[in-house]
Amino acid sequence: MSVTYAIFQAELKSALRKNFQALKKRIIGTFVIFFVGTFFSLACIRLIKFVIDNPQLFPEGSTQGYGTLLLIFFALFTLRTAGITYRKIIKSKRMDLHLVQPITPRQVMLGMFYSILIPNFLLSFSILAVFFLGNIIMRSGIVITNEFLILYFLLSILSSLSGYIFSIAGALHPFSRKLTFLMTLSPILVVLMLVANESHLYPDIAIAVCVVCLFVLSIFFYFMDGLFIEALEAYKIHSSSHKNPIRILQFNWLNSILGVRASSICSKEVISSIRERDVLSSSFSTFSLAFILIFWWFKTGIPNEPIGDIPITLYYPGMLAMCLFIGALLQCTMLGSTILGVEGKRLWIMKSNPVESVLIMKGKAAALVMMALPGLIAIWLPICILAQFPLKVTLFFGECLLILLFCNTGLGIWSGSAFANFDESDRGNPDILVQFMLMGTSALISIFALMIPGILMLVNHNIGLIAGFIFIIMTFGIMLVGVRSAASAYRTIFIDSYGV
Repeated sequence: MSVTYAIFQAELKSALRKNFQALKKRIIGTFVIFFVGTFFSLACIRLIKFVIDNPQLFPEGSTQGYGTLLLIFFALFTLRTAGITYRKIIKSKRMDLHLVQPITPRQVMLGMFYSILIPNFLLSFSILAVFFLGNIIMRSGIVITNEFLILYFLLSILSSLSGYIFSIAGALHPFSRKLTFLMTLSPILVVLMLVANESHLYPDIAIAVCVVCLFVLSIFFYFMDGLFIEALEAYKIHSSSHKNPIRILQFNWLNSILGVRASSICSKEVISSIRERDVLSSSFSTFSLAFILIFWWFKTGIPNEPIGDIPITLYYPGMLAMCLFIGALLQCTMLGSTILGVEGKRLWIMKSNPVESVLIMKGKAAALVMMALPGLIAIWLPICILAQFPLKVTLFFGECLLILLFCNTGLGIWSGSAFANFDESDRGNPDILVQFMLMGTSALISIFALMIPGILMLVNHNIGLIAGFIFIIMTFGIMLVGVRSAASAYRTIFIDSYGV
């Protein structure tokens, strides 16, 4: 147990030291994010209060319908844990250092799990504390039941356990072995999601089911040390990027637009990115937004009366605009911020080649656009068809898609060079402060780019379409500026930046 605690302590201290250094480097940004986060938290509390006071406008039809919140919380934390496990354990070379020590694999596995579980639990507690404080400040009078608190912390533990186990099982090879374990464990995950969604109706049953699932997963987890080693070895053997490229992803048709070298970089970036679990998670999240929109349409249809100050006619357009922004944020800004850091030591091979930095950034920007388009189109078209948007409104949202795509790609490609993180344990992801800054900047740029065309669209559809086309050209210019700025930052990256 002392060895397990030592591994947990070392990982926790390393994470705290890294976050503290990041905060110290960006004091002003920390305060800005603090105030933005406070405003956002108070707005969420006000929204929850509105839902509770107007149950007839929502499908739950109950003032105690907290099940949807628990479902979202469980799903997000499970995905977060799976991503952290994949970066921190499966792909981390530090695991080799732990495993060559005279200790058992189970001790390593437990120590690493605690280094993920405890921060998740502290984050859950912090979210709850912020809610209680905001509830007092806003005087909303929202009552939190004991059953909700029990389920909240149970699902916090279960999400950490589920994400950890599924990430390890997902690294197994061959595919048949991976599928066997995932199919065995998937029913437990489905049961937990269904129970979380209906927990406000049957809280006692939900608590009992969560306890049983926690017991079953804990037993499986404790005896999966052999599987843990197998997953690490399987990743080392099967992670080679020297596989035959998929012909359709070679993008030869881009040669006449970007040039042979830039299109080759684009093809290489897409092929290597689709093997990254983080990229697949972002794509899955984007397609999930499309599924949620379709599901919401079939479940609720068009509301019978306005929701607050929002007219009925703006209900689905507003949801579509929000989902398009979130998809562009995930696929363009956040993935773009890892575009150089994820290269690791391969970056020095790129810098030694006689290829201009602008061409490299053009190829990477084109790859971001190629990877983002399928998910954004899946969000845009289906709901426009189902909700029977007029043709001009549908075309306008197609323009909004391009506007968000271009401005977020420009921001992402610039941040990937300006804030490049070469820490291999983070897999190119910038520190948490930079991520929050990028989210806020993306929101501001997106609002500015969509506000004028949106207002003009409400006045006159033809004028709105013309304004949308003008802003497409403007945001395309923003993307080109982002590429040029990224190329400039790329030229200033030298060996002393590695590991910083």
